Amino acid sequence: MNCHTVIFDLFGTLVNDFASAAGQSHDELAAILGVPYEPFMKLWREITGRRTLGEFQTVEASIEHVCGALGVRVNAAQMAKAVEFRLEYTRRALVPKPEAVATLAQLKHTGFKVGLLSNCSIEIPILWPETEFADLIESPVFSSRERFKKPDPRIYHLACERLGVAPEDCLYIADGENHELKAAADFGMSPVLIRPTSHEPHGELRQEAREWQGASISGLSEVLELASKKRGS
Repeated sequence: MNCHTVIFDLFGTLVNDFASAAGQSHDELAAILGVPYEPFMKLWREITGRRTLGEFQTVEASIEHVCGALGVRVNAAQMAKAVEFRLEYTRRALVPKPEAVATLAQLKHTGFKVGLLSNCSIEIPILWPETEFADLIESPVFSSRERFKKPDPRIYHLACERLGVAPEDCLYIADGENHELKAAADFGMSPVLIRPTSHEPHGELRQEAREWQGASISGLSEVLELASKKRGS
């Protein structure tokens, strides 16, 4: 294997899983919009898959859809405040894990290409340019922009195509959600499970992670050594 590329998952890998990282619930968002919390959250959760697949290309569009289903019309001031709440909520989820930025910087410094492959709603690519990751990751691929998500092989193909690399030359580092590791292996990548630390919030293993028999690491600091070994093998 001539490994010269490392592609990362985002949530549970470079940052904590979304719910534990963002923290605050959406009761304030419902209050801003003047809608009952429980019905709002039920509908919001129901469209998670549609948001991840990019059906809503703005934050406003997803909010309008749910409020419309509840028979509520939102005025401009409410919408502006609701969008900012949602973006701020998401910003808190994009705080890097302690070793993430240093690991990405070391990989780039030693000549590796660094990519990203994330199942996420539209807030993530909107906020991406202001994150610490933006200058460290080449051609990130977001499901909400591309309209397909892991484990669809097309999204792995796109990540490799954008980086100009072959799948067999890529490590894929992820926490094992959406059966992403098997999908990466089937596509020809070398998948590596990053196991959650015992103190990590909501560190329950994903189903794939519980069953995974392949390569694994316990922290991001191990990625550079692993990638260097693969490059030399």
